[in-house]
Amino acid sequence: MHHSHHLEIYEKLREKLNKAPIGLPKTVSGVEKELLSVLFDEEEAKIAVHMPFIRFTAEQLAERTGKSLEYVEKILNEMAKKGTVWKGEKDGQTYYRLFPVIVGFAETPFWPGPGKDPRQEKLARLWSQYRKEGFLDEIGDREHPIMRALPERDTISEKSEILPYEDAVKLVKERDYIAVGYCPCRVMARLVGEGCRHSIENCIHMGSVGKYMVEHGLGRRISADEAIEILRQSNREGLVHLTERSKHVATICNCCSDCCVFFKAVHEAKHPNTIAHSSYLATVDTSRCIACGICMLRCPMKAIKAKINREPASVDAEKCLGCGVCVPTCPMEAIELVERDELLELPDGMTYVQELLADKGRDPSGLF
Repeated sequence: MHHSHHLEIYEKLREKLNKAPIGLPKTVSGVEKELLSVLFDEEEAKIAVHMPFIRFTAEQLAERTGKSLEYVEKILNEMAKKGTVWKGEKDGQTYYRLFPVIVGFAETPFWPGPGKDPRQEKLARLWSQYRKEGFLDEIGDREHPIMRALPERDTISEKSEILPYEDAVKLVKERDYIAVGYCPCRVMARLVGEGCRHSIENCIHMGSVGKYMVEHGLGRRISADEAIEILRQSNREGLVHLTERSKHVATICNCCSDCCVFFKAVHEAKHPNTIAHSSYLATVDTSRCIACGICMLRCPMKAIKAKINREPASVDAEKCLGCGVCVPTCPMEAIELVERDELLELPDGMTYVQELLADKGRDPSGLF
């Protein structure tokens, strides 16, 4: 790495970014500062420490930093292109906000797909190291899970009610703007010689982030029907729909247990509370089950046990996410999702952010 003055700027930026609900903790090796130096040049780092994580105008930032409006606008627009600042418009006014790690600059260079951003190879290697050294604990070692499993609608039993905040089809149809990008976790995994064979263009973002993606060439706009088809295909493929553990849904990832950073926090860092289960549970009709073991192999949480050709499958309710990945490939249609006795309680968007901050003892004033 470079001289101490250079490191100091990136340490200040790291401290700023560590005030977000999902932060950027310090590691012994300091790999996070190298990561930041790939994403932000020194000039950008110096001005980023003054940026709020909530929407602001270029005028407000110019006032805060004492820089000219022309200079501030130029740097903000550059950063929006590089994926470190969100940019959008409302009522004719342009707004910006500093991206946190997630949903944010950990993903933006990978959304356009493999080979589309020259920084990808270096970033993939650095993120892989940083994950192991500190980031898996940041996302997993918490009282409140960041993500929740969203069940595939077709896998829910006809006898069970489809709950509004757990109906992926309804959640997608309610949004007026939907975009799809490539899965950052799987793109990164492939670049470091790991990875799986799952499809990769299935990272769905809705609303203002989706619009930002399309306007900056990081994703493509899709219809609600296309999004629903991506969800259906992902479920058949064995991917889990994950979304924010909140009533406000802006992102639906389609995750594999091999590459996904949240599943890595569960399996590698041993934080079982990283992902909240849905209000559903997989149940097996033992009279129909032929003990083929397909559901056991597909389960991302290792929640299903079966003695192949001997004993029917059984589900560990504690481990089951209620995602429905086990359902579509059962040859006997012997497994389905039913409502749990206790339904998942979801906070509103504001409470969710406060919970994530409280988990790490962070002050909400750090967002401004």
